[in-house]
Amino acid sequence: MVKILQKKNFCRWIDSLSRQYALIGPVKEREETEFQPLRCPEQLEMDYISTMAAPRKFIYPSRQLLFRFTPQGDDQLITEEILPQSQQILLAVHPCDAHAIMVLDRVLMGEFTDSYYTKQRQNTFLIVLNCQKVDKNCFCDSMGTGPFLHSWMGQDPAKGCDLELTDLGDRYLVEFLNGKIRKLFSFPLETANDEDIQLKKKREVGIKEKFIKKLNIENLPSSLRQNMDHSVWSRIGEAICLSCTNCTMVCPTCYCYNTVDTVKLDLSKSERYRYWDSCQELHFAEVHGGNFRSTRGARLRQFVLHKLSYWMEQYGCFGCVGCGRCINWCPTGIDLTEIVKEIRGTKINEQYS
Repeated sequence: MVKILQKKNFCRWIDSLSRQYALIGPVKEREETEFQPLRCPEQLEMDYISTMAAPRKFIYPSRQLLFRFTPQGDDQLITEEILPQSQQILLAVHPCDAHAIMVLDRVLMGEFTDSYYTKQRQNTFLIVLNCQKVDKNCFCDSMGTGPFLHSWMGQDPAKGCDLELTDLGDRYLVEFLNGKIRKLFSFPLETANDEDIQLKKKREVGIKEKFIKKLNIENLPSSLRQNMDHSVWSRIGEAICLSCTNCTMVCPTCYCYNTVDTVKLDLSKSERYRYWDSCQELHFAEVHGGNFRSTRGARLRQFVLHKLSYWMEQYGCFGCVGCGRCINWCPTGIDLTEIVKEIRGTKINEQYS
């Protein structure tokens, strides 16, 4: 079902949603746009290019209380599991980030189910906004995850997203991806015509022409596996990489975590939290008797190969959606697309030569 939502009615629609759901969307803060809880519809930044952090943090928080233990009597311990309860709507999520959430679905709602992620995911409506602009480091077009929403590597948007919006100037093209989302509209929408559909296709063709960064993904997983000892890992890893973990903190598909227990001094209550961890931390690969990724080069290789090679074997898709955040927020400018080019033997930037 394809409809038209006039922009003059957009804020009215968002305001009606706030009465029942927590709303999260892109908000301009100083020079950056970030996903935040909305105070009013006018806060929404609908023409943003990218955000520093992905919206995953509202489904998979960076720090989350899992459960608490409370003693009762001399020999009993009450365990209380803390599952998410709030109903929320993620608004104006770009296609690459929507696919990143669906990638996390494969990881955390697949063979092994994470009850905390699953509960919050089930309580979340996902509204996708097709891109209008391209950042210099975006390469979602190469990955197939953007700039407009389509199926990708077995991920059907109709099974992972709820609504797709396309900016047509003075109106939004509204495409319902499932039936449950229709209840979010308290007023009737106009029916889209063929001209609206064709304009969407024209907009997509136009934005695809604006991509600067490209990544050749043909046979990429096997190509990387065959170059585990390539000099690029040690050279960039030891001379450039800081192991600061920025790449993993801003990546929309990273899911590694660690746990910490807190105990009150009087032992009246104990709580267990989990928090995002990173394969770029020195401690991450520590085991009894040593560390199997003790060098920065080994840790850099793990990040790149997990996203572009190992993930394919594990989950049947890439772990990279081409959002470009790891490039944008690397303080030393490491670019995984340039690493791939060097391994493939093609021309690279001077930084990597």
